Formats: sequence, structure tokens, C-alpha cells
Amino acid sequence: MRAVLLVLVLGVIATLVVVDRRRGDDLPAGVDAAATPTPSVTIETPLPSADGTAKPGRPGKPRAGATEEVPTPPPGIEAIACRKLQESVDVRVVSFNTHRSFGGIATVAQEIRALDPDIVLLQEIDRFHGRTGGVDQVAYFAEALGMEGAFSPNVVQGNGQYGTAILSRFEIIDSGRFPLPNSAGGEPRGLQWAGLEVGGQEVRVYNTHLQNKLVGLREAQARHVAGILAGEEQPTILGGDMNATANTPTLGPLLAQLVDAWPVAGSGPEGTGPNGSRIDFVMASPTLEPRSAQTLRSSVSDHARVVVDYVVPASTDCPTRKRRA
Repeated sequence: MRAVLLVLVLGVIATLVVVDRRRGDDLPAGVDAAATPTPSVTIETPLPSADGTAKPGRPGKPRAGATEEVPTPPPGIEAIACRKLQESVDVRVVSFNTHRSFGGIATVAQEIRALDPDIVLLQEIDRFHGRTGGVDQVAYFAEALGMEGAFSPNVVQGNGQYGTAILSRFEIIDSGRFPLPNSAGGEPRGLQWAGLEVGGQEVRVYNTHLQNKLVGLREAQARHVAGILAGEEQPTILGGDMNATANTPTLGPLLAQLVDAWPVAGSGPEGTGPNGSRIDFVMASPTLEPRSAQTLRSSVSDHARVVVDYVVPASTDCPTRKRRA
């Protein structure tokens, strides 16, 4: 009899335990569901691989209410990108008085292309001028060399224009012209400039053709150019036909600020002008290192081509563009 009673009691206890566990599956209103624990589950969903098949083992998007960890770029990635833009750049600069391309514009373009330049400073350039067949020489050279171009007119006669041009493989950020002093009997002259994007920084390039006959006026023009360059903060290159040699008062104010590439890196014949004197120059800020400099005679112009290879050093800051007011 006692054994029967013991079995009945154990059965009742087991039934009560089962019922108590099932109550959590269907909680009545008013009961706090948080009192019932739920398991912590990490949901992993397959992500498509490059070949379109599923790739298991990557955690999927967390369910609502969970904390999602958003991936962040590796530390220092902006600094790495900045350093890449700041690497030093080799730049070849050519200055060439084309003599209006009277010897044949296609040959002039060929003589420039053979030098594989990055920046070209041209003097005695015509646009739409009757004496050179109305050709837009700047557009012609830019297309023939695959470069961007900027033109600076010094003399305008009807539709015809005559002046200087800057061609560049680098982006031309901005460009313009400063008029130079003039007097009775003098031909109008100017200082052309362009801001170029070189290795993530701006390099300011200047191109000019100074007065040829009036010495006093030429010296005044050179002093004016030196005054403009004195305010430059960017790396600066100046080239052109100066119509004076390095040991004359004309070049003194310019060489007090800039470094003539020839004494540093020149080799071979140095004469550039019709009389064999070196009157065509490329000079630059002391921060720009000239690696080589040479002059090469032209078959179509009375001036030689001046070729200088520079190293533009990396900037100390991340690149910013500054436009001239």
C-alpha cells in the first residue's frame, strides 16, 4: 500500500514540473517576458564569393536590437594617400623661341616632340595672323603634342595675335598675364604665367620675351618681373628669351632670386641666340634641383631649344590649390 502511495506522489510532482515549464511558452498579459531567459545567438549568413557561389563563415547582419560593428578604414590610409601625392616628380622643361614658325609649323612641332617635354615655354607665337596663314599655332601645338595650352597675347592686329604660350602635360589650374613696362618705340611685352598641378602641389611657371633693342627698357622689364616673382610661395620656374646674357645688369635682379640651370647642370654648346650668345634661359626656385641642361639648335628657328630636367621635391603638406587673385 505504501509503495502505491509513493508512486502516486512522484507522478503528481512530475506533472507539476512539466506544467510549470510550459507556462513560459504562453505567458498571460501582464507577465514580464524579460523574466524568461533567451539564448545568445550569432547569426552567420553566407556571402556571395567572386565566382557567385556562397561563402560561409562570415557573420551576417545582426538582428534588430543587437549592436552592429561597422568596419573602419585601416589606420593611416589618408596619410598614405597624401604621401603618394607628395612624391618627388621629374619634370622636363623646354623653352623655345619659334621665330613664328616661319620655317614650318609641323617641323617646329616635331622638334619639340623629339625632346619629350613635360612643360614647354614658347615665344614668338601667332594666332590667326595673316603672315602665318591664320593658323591658331597654340591649338596646333597643343594637339600635336597632346598637351594643355595657354596663350598670352602681347600684340593684337585686327584678328591676328602675337605673344607667348605655355604647354603642359600637367593640369593647368589657372593662367594669366602681367603687362611689362613699355615706352615709345617699344613693342608691348608681357609676363605670362600658369599654375600647374605637379605631384599634388602647384608649381608656378612663367614665360616672357623681353625687349630686344632698348636696353634701358629691357632692364626695367626684368626688374618688374623680379618684383612679381618676389611674392611667390610656390615652386617657381621662369623661362624665355631674355635678349641679354647672364653677366648683364638685365639678368641681375632675376638671378638674385632664381637659379640659372646652366651653370649648375649645363653641358655642351651654350649659345642660343642668332649671334651665338646664351640669351634664352630656364631658371627656377632654389628648391627645384636641375639635373641636366642643354641647348639644341633648330633647323627652322634662329634660336636654340633650351632643355632642363628638374626634380620637383615632395611637398611638406597635403596638396592645396592656391589661385592667384
